[in-house]
Amino acid sequence: MSWVKECLQRQRASTSSAEPRGVLAQSVPAWLDVWRIIHDAIMADVLEFNDNRGPQFDVSSDSESIEMIPRQPPVDTVLLQIDPHTGVMQLTCPISHPGLTRRGRFKIEKGRIVSLGNFGGQPQPPDESMTPEQFSEFILKPLLFPELGLSVE
Repeated sequence: MSWVKECLQRQRASTSSAEPRGVLAQSVPAWLDVWRIIHDAIMADVLEFNDNRGPQFDVSSDSESIEMIPRQPPVDTVLLQIDPHTGVMQLTCPISHPGLTRRGRFKIEKGRIVSLGNFGGQPQPPDESMTPEQFSEFILKPLLFPELGLSVE
C-alpha cells in the first residue's frame, strides 16, 4: 500500500471516529464504498503523476464530486459527479482543443463500474465492467498521457 493511501485511510478513520456517539446509524447506499475507492484511486493516480512529472494537476473533491484541474494551460479538466440518490455518475472532460468533450454516465453494480451507453468522445469505455482502479485509468490516461494515444488497457 502506498503512503498516500495509508494517510487517506488514517484520515478517514479519524474523521469517522469523531462522530458523536448515540447517533442512529443511517442507511448507507451500496455504491458509497465503491465511490470512495474511485476517489482514492483518482487521488493516488494524480499524486503519483505529479510526483514523477512535477505538480501539474490539482484535485478537489467533496462527497458528490471529484475534479482534476491543470495548474497551467491547456485547460483539459475532469469532473466526475455522483447523484447521491441513485449512485449514477456523470463524467465530463471538457477539452481545450478541437474535438469532442468526453462525456458519459456510469453506474456502480456489484462493486464495479458500468457505462450506461451513449458515451461521447474518445476513447470509448470498455464493454465489460471496470474496477475502480480501471475506471480511474479510463478517466485519467487520455489527459495525463495524450502522447500514448487513445487506447485504454
